[in-house]
Amino acid sequence: MNPDELRRAQTRTMADPDRLRLFAAVLTAPSGRPTADDLTAPGEDVAVARSHLQAMSDVGLVALVGSVAPGDEVAGPSVAPEVPEPRYRVTPRGIVRFGGSALAQPRFPDDPALDEHDHPALLRRVTEILSESFADSAGPGTVDRLVRESYTMLDAQTGGVGHLPAITAWLATDRLAALKAPLAPHRSLDVLFVCVHNQGRSQIAAALTRRLVGDRIRVRTAGTRPAATADPVVRAVLARRGLDGLVEFPRPLTDELVRASGFIVTMGCGDACPVLPGRRYLDWPLDDPAGRSVAEVEQIVDDIAGRVRGLVAEIEATAPVTAGAGPAGGQSSSQSEAAAIAALELRLAK
Repeated sequence: MNPDELRRAQTRTMADPDRLRLFAAVLTAPSGRPTADDLTAPGEDVAVARSHLQAMSDVGLVALVGSVAPGDEVAGPSVAPEVPEPRYRVTPRGIVRFGGSALAQPRFPDDPALDEHDHPALLRRVTEILSESFADSAGPGTVDRLVRESYTMLDAQTGGVGHLPAITAWLATDRLAALKAPLAPHRSLDVLFVCVHNQGRSQIAAALTRRLVGDRIRVRTAGTRPAATADPVVRAVLARRGLDGLVEFPRPLTDELVRASGFIVTMGCGDACPVLPGRRYLDWPLDDPAGRSVAEVEQIVDDIAGRVRGLVAEIEATAPVTAGAGPAGGQSSSQSEAAAIAALELRLAK
């Protein structure tokens, strides 16, 4: 469908208030990539949530993370004996179009509906949601400070866009998850991609890695001088490969992101990234895609794809292995990596 048809389809899809509430739940999910089951309260029908998420995915408002379905044209044939539960991320276009109205929806029957243009009210609601979600790792004061700080940083970076509360919710959620991450046993598997503007190289690497590894590794990006939006040519090239939904808004490099990551990959900004003990640092000398032609960006994506395959092999080689299972939960590390790499290569060859 053309852009106008897609916008109309998105509007029809999100006319259901339950989908708006579900979108807000995906936006503020601590994992950053929840399943339908994660988003369903006791007594609610998880099949309904799956249906809503599929409808939002069909019009590009949320994106599937990883290779989750047999025969999927992006993921390639699955070799796993069971299909894992799909996981979802909000997409930038979803946040821009519906993030504010989703946060404004009443969460409970006695909640008021908010004005999606009332930023202070929306920020208070975001703070309430995140204070509940992170009650075991951050006090209300910490949550309030991070929400306000994130809003201020993004306001200066983006020039005060209308969807600012929604991207604040996204950023504050991930920062709080990063604060909690060093307490988690698998923090050593998380990877952070850093470039100067967080609009090209790091976005490409993150999108490829998210599709390749699914839920096994948490992937984050940052920029030392972040731009307001991702590079449009990069977005177009990734869209041709079915990956544009896995990019994110550029964001600043903050200390908690570095502390939460076991693998840190820099791309033209190594000196600006703090060096902490116990992390694996890599620097990838890559051409900056900014201002380049589509053909040149395609070559950069292919270069990064090869580096991502090697990185994933290294990360999964360090993954803790439980009895009888690899990091993917049932497959060995080598089986899991081989299947995932074959899937990604299938898509890249198209």
